Amino acid sequence: MLKIAIIGCGRITEVMYLPEFASIPDVSVTALADTNTKNLNRLGNFYGIKGRYRDYREMLATEDVDAVCVCTPNYLHAKMTVESCRAGRHVLVEKPVATSIAEVKRMKAAAKEAGVFIMVEQTHRFVPANERAREVIRSGLLGKVIGFRARVGSGDPRNWSPAGKWFFKKEQAFGGALADIGIHIIDTVRWVSGKEIARVQAFTAKIAVKGTVEDNAALTVETTDGCVGTIEASWTQSPGYFGYQIFCEKGMLENVTGKGLRGVLSDPPGEMTFDVPTKSVHQSAFRYFADCVMKDEKPFVDINEGGRSLAVVIAAYRSAATGRVMAVKF
Repeated sequence: MLKIAIIGCGRITEVMYLPEFASIPDVSVTALADTNTKNLNRLGNFYGIKGRYRDYREMLATEDVDAVCVCTPNYLHAKMTVESCRAGRHVLVEKPVATSIAEVKRMKAAAKEAGVFIMVEQTHRFVPANERAREVIRSGLLGKVIGFRARVGSGDPRNWSPAGKWFFKKEQAFGGALADIGIHIIDTVRWVSGKEIARVQAFTAKIAVKGTVEDNAALTVETTDGCVGTIEASWTQSPGYFGYQIFCEKGMLENVTGKGLRGVLSDPPGEMTFDVPTKSVHQSAFRYFADCVMKDEKPFVDINEGGRSLAVVIAAYRSAATGRVMAVKF
């Protein structure tokens, strides 16, 4: 039986982590840590978890677990991940993986020294339509990728996490819509297209949300091999949108949530709809993490992948602040 501890008993733990792990027969969440005693006991009681701690460091020192999940406000990700690694535990950390590249480097060093791995919870890499889209691009059916257009939009985090006031505080969240949901579309486009982003010109705005972070961001980006694309992230676009178009030499691949995966060929002209499996090839991000821990195998969405997507976000914030094109450095 694989034993897992979770740091943070907020909404993401309640609606994703605990239900997902509970559905896996050979996995057990045996300990929780949170400074909010009410949430700690409510979730602990519901799932029958005996190990409950207000101090995550006490949990790391006391509990015999194989892995730790870090589900806390963004500014705590690096610190808690480093300490979990030093305690000899593999880590699944929420996105964004950290708030700076310096933090990412410290996390990598801690994992390497302890002989453990860090996986970043970029869930969209486990969406069947994105997995299929990546297969289509890699097959060469549409030819070489020459550009892309991508957008993610939703209401702000109050829609799903009413108590999550930290999302709107820069000192805790690091960023707004771009860091929260924009990093999902950035990571997805990187993974599906196979392109790495080298430079960013960005604009951010605070239109409707009260707080110290942006609720909208628009990026024009250039890849390492000279392709250009656009990426948008918004907290003011209910009921929600997640989609992208990958432009290629022989046509275009379009994937929009709820509308399927569609290819448009220019040579020869035509359209096609691609069949998409109902489940991820890995079943889920959580099943995959558990499998990696049990097999002691490095995950494909590791600390480096999380760091590269974070680096795009950081460059975008610097661009928006200075009005200049900024290089993506990782």
